[in-house]
Amino acid sequence: MLTKLKIFMVVAGGIVSLVTAYSAGYYQAKETEELKNARSQIATLQSVVQEFKAKQKSDAIALAQLRIDESARRTELDRMRQQLANIERMSGANANRGLNRCLRGRIETQELAERLARSVKFCAENHR
Repeated sequence: MLTKLKIFMVVAGGIVSLVTAYSAGYYQAKETEELKNARSQIATLQSVVQEFKAKQKSDAIALAQLRIDESARRTELDRMRQQLANIERMSGANANRGLNRCLRGRIETQELAERLARSVKFCAENHR
């Protein structure tokens, strides 16, 4: 009887060992698959982050260029206003004042047109 009990215990121990090894392998394979999926998602997210960084850098460069252009236009407009003020000071006749008003209108129109052009250019370059 003792021998049958020992045999039964050995067989039962073997079965328990097999079931334990199978379940450990099953869960390890499941975790490995989840790890592969997580790594794939991480790689995708990293590429998206890189794309956004590149877009941010491009936008920063475009904005810096826009600021430089705006500064140059402002300097030109200031120069034109100064010229106009000098002409107005030198002119005394009403006819010259009328011409000066026309020139002032031209400068204001040019300033508005340049602002509009800068806005359209910025939108065209950065919001395709």
